[in-house]
Amino acid sequence: MFLEFMDTDEGRKISKLARESSTFNKGYAYWRDVLFERVMRLFVWENTKDIKPKEIEQRLLLAGHCGVTLLDGELTAMFGSFYGVTKYLDEKTNYMVRCPIYSGSREIDKDIIVIDNNSLRNPTYMLVHHYAILLAHTEVTLVNCLVNTRDAGGVPVVSTEKQKQSVAEYQGKVFNGQYGIVTDVGNLGIQYMGADRKTTQNIMDVMETREKIIKSFYSDIGVRSAFEKRNNTVQAEVEADTSLLLLNLSDMLKCREDGAKKVNEMFGTNWKVHVAKEIDYGAENQRMRFDTATEIHVKEGDENEMGKSK
Repeated sequence: MFLEFMDTDEGRKISKLARESSTFNKGYAYWRDVLFERVMRLFVWENTKDIKPKEIEQRLLLAGHCGVTLLDGELTAMFGSFYGVTKYLDEKTNYMVRCPIYSGSREIDKDIIVIDNNSLRNPTYMLVHHYAILLAHTEVTLVNCLVNTRDAGGVPVVSTEKQKQSVAEYQGKVFNGQYGIVTDVGNLGIQYMGADRKTTQNIMDVMETREKIIKSFYSDIGVRSAFEKRNNTVQAEVEADTSLLLLNLSDMLKCREDGAKKVNEMFGTNWKVHVAKEIDYGAENQRMRFDTATEIHVKEGDENEMGKSK
């Protein structure tokens, strides 16, 4: 069935995508979506009823703030912008809301609650954008390194358009793992510059760079990376790392909790928000301390029993 599918138009599109996916633009689009999806799962909202939690998080992460107000008698999460004059430049009195079917003005804390992404109302999308660029460049380099190891002939320099086409066809075959021959049309000579490709990037170095970039992204959003080496790690080292992770999450969580509380007070709801249990390092620390205390208690008990027997 799979081979039959690959012979269809949709299957041929997938085959064509394989080569196009190695470009920077495709790599950036892939990592942008993957990293943004990871950030979207940091917090869990409960009892939001009319509003899907993803609508709240999308606006917080993309804009840095989210307005919650009534629209046709139904609570709605809205994109918006601040306006109005107060004694502070970053504090306003009103919020201009917008969605595909409505736009209008609301007075903050009177008929709309604005939830902040963090204390500075900074969006998280730029962090995703930053790391998507780094990872896209890294993976393009990695693909090129893998392909270049198949052919150490250097960079071809041609003189005619026909030579160019011949070399391009040959490189396409190398990319797909096929045998190919370069035709030197007109015998004008095709030169290969920089033939020793062993002096270029090492594949394992590129792989390590990729892992470190991903780990750095996870650390910036407060998530422990799967690439971290956990063996031979004492408790003090684990808790020191956890403190840094919590620093990245605590401000975002507090802003969401404050926003949920205000929504509940204004609209009589029962919204709740908490960190996803998979990355709740506060609870993890409590379990670790409990397990350690229990282990010490049992050990002391065994030593006392041994003393009595003597």
